[in-house]
Amino acid sequence: MARLLLNGLLTACRRPACAEAGQAAQIRPCESVTMKAVTTKELFGYWNRLRGARAAPERSDVDPGAIRSILGDTFILEADGAAGYPFRLSGSRICAITGHEMRGEHFLSLWRGPDRATLLGALETVSDDAAVAVLGAQGTTDLGRRVDLELALLPLRHRGRTHARILGSLAPVETPYWLGACAVTRFDLSSLRMIWPSGRNRAFSDPSPEPVTPAPHALAGLGRRIGRFLVFDGGR
Repeated sequence: MARLLLNGLLTACRRPACAEAGQAAQIRPCESVTMKAVTTKELFGYWNRLRGARAAPERSDVDPGAIRSILGDTFILEADGAAGYPFRLSGSRICAITGHEMRGEHFLSLWRGPDRATLLGALETVSDDAAVAVLGAQGTTDLGRRVDLELALLPLRHRGRTHARILGSLAPVETPYWLGACAVTRFDLSSLRMIWPSGRNRAFSDPSPEPVTPAPHALAGLGRRIGRFLVFDGGR
């Protein structure tokens, strides 16, 4: 199964030339979280069915044939924060977005400053709480072209270990004609929402350029800050 997954995900990628130079409750995302990209919806649905009553499925359970249509948009990270969460596997369309092969690259190296800290916190939450992160991002090329992207991060067990692997996807909300010909060289977060095993979700709001710290009593019991995003409790 591992070999099949490896062969399915590791499609050869070339740098494109730019023409212009535990037991978990069932999660119901449709009631609580808006997923814009088709890839995100399909991968989450597959992951949720695969895990059943478990907090997270085993890596060996993942069948690339079952997600063939979105395989090029998916990846697997090693859950190693000290190493920057390196890519174990990366789909061909992700390689086309970034302009190079991603296997072995550090996921956190794609992000800068506060966004990197936010992603690190989100990845730790995914592993610690068996939660799912759905993120909005904007990709920018060297020519200033922009594309709206959606990123999903889902926990995987590996040989019984909980802090082992992260299953993910990165896909455009709408595909511009130039994507795959011009590499995205900068990624910026725009939104983040965590889906919790209890079925509750928390939205992360992007603070203003000059954030104002609310009074402590205003934040009591509401949640916590991860990177530059403030997390609030939300209903189903």
